[in-house]
Amino acid sequence: MKLTINDGGRKDAGYRGRGGDCVTRAIAIATDTPYRRVRLEMTEMVKEATGGIVRGVANGCATPVAHAYLTARGWEAVPTPKGMYLNELPCSGRFIACMTTKRHWAAVINNTVNDTGESRYSRRTKNGWMKLEGYYRKAV
Repeated sequence: MKLTINDGGRKDAGYRGRGGDCVTRAIAIATDTPYRRVRLEMTEMVKEATGGIVRGVANGCATPVAHAYLTARGWEAVPTPKGMYLNELPCSGRFIACMTTKRHWAAVINNTVNDTGESRYSRRTKNGWMKLEGYYRKAV
């Protein structure tokens, strides 16, 4: 499994620094949607879901909001068996990997992780790969 450094268009959209926005980035990359659009749409969903208490997705996004965003766009959640690792994803296609080890999401396109840094490995697992909680794929 390869790695491509990819911020999903975050920098080009004018955002700087570390944003804690792995969910937004992974969705932008996997769905091939501009980062700014994903961020604005998800921000509106977060505001609605929290009654305006949470004002954005800069420091993370609740999984139920991300799930609603993706399923509304024709993606489906695929729960994985306990103990499944990132390197066990199908080799072709577009996926959003939901990793348990660091509570991190990353886009995987044709067996290549697209992320802002190294997120494939973990020192806390037996085989060194990140464990999956599940993943999203375009519904067939």
